[in-house]
Amino acid sequence: MARWPYPATYPFTDPLGASDPVTARRRIRHAHALVYGAAAPSLLLALLADGGPASQRLATGAAALITLAVAALLLAWRAPDWLLLAAFPLAALTVTAVAVLDPPLALTPMFYVWPLMTAAYFLQRRELLFTYLAVCASFGAVSLWALDDGPRLIQWITVAVVAGVVVVFVGALKTGLDELVGRLHTLAHEDPLTGALNRRAFVERLDAQLARAQRAGTTCAVAVIDVDHFKSINDRFGHAAGDDALRRLVATISGRLRRGDALGRLGGEEFGVLLSDATTLGAERYAHELRTLVAGDAAAAGTPFTISVGVAEVAAPGATAEDLLLAADAALYRAKHAGRDAVRVAGRDAIRAA
Repeated sequence: MARWPYPATYPFTDPLGASDPVTARRRIRHAHALVYGAAAPSLLLALLADGGPASQRLATGAAALITLAVAALLLAWRAPDWLLLAAFPLAALTVTAVAVLDPPLALTPMFYVWPLMTAAYFLQRRELLFTYLAVCASFGAVSLWALDDGPRLIQWITVAVVAGVVVVFVGALKTGLDELVGRLHTLAHEDPLTGALNRRAFVERLDAQLARAQRAGTTCAVAVIDVDHFKSINDRFGHAAGDDALRRLVATISGRLRRGDALGRLGGEEFGVLLSDATTLGAERYAHELRTLVAGDAAAAGTPFTISVGVAEVAAPGATAEDLLLAADAALYRAKHAGRDAVRVAGRDAIRAA
């Protein structure tokens, strides 16, 4: 599932920006800027139409300039997380200030929709509840000060209900969006039949591991695995049995993965295994053990098959995932021509980048 790339205790969420925290924070800043920027025109209109005391007109004008300045600051400055978090309840208080400076209060529930919609989308439940309570408490205080006894309770209940409906509705939409993004993320990165990474995602993992190995001065290896005579499985037992054989193969390989390793389906009945911090010798030993284990599991399941494996290691800087896969694939080709059910190593040396 797509998630903001921080612990669950982190206050923000963003299904559409979960893979890029920089983009997500920018979206939060822009949402805040919209809320604060929208308050300024309302205050300026109140200033033009207000015939009240000079002190109130001065306060209204100052509030308009402050909200405009805050909106501009949020657009231009990469505010820290704590300030972005504080800006949500402050936006609710800003709406309350507008209600004081720009009556009538009867229209106030509509303006609370803006900060609450952004809060319901970006915040976790605890922080969202705090923003909601800021709305209810601040408007309740204003109602006690600005309204007659009659409409106080009705106005406060109206604001609380409208705010609550907005929070629940936007929260439900965000939950659905989060699930949809998660499903799309799975479809984009996983093979639907076996659950292994697809080729694109596997190559990305391999490139990332190569970069880490280069920085740390370590190495990694890859094993390319192919099911021997896979067509005969489909011909003898049916395509459903062939699909089941691939799923069992993935389950067997997954049971032998370490932390930092990865498994991907490269195409058809061919799979790749990333072995982090592995040398040629270690990868070759792993391939032989896996070959024996797969053959035993397949025979026990009643659909016997074997695998051939090509192994390659990259230790030199500059090599790419495709370099490593091509080397391992060439070794796999030699294993096939050696009679299958075999393991071959690319050159017996680390692959040197061109």
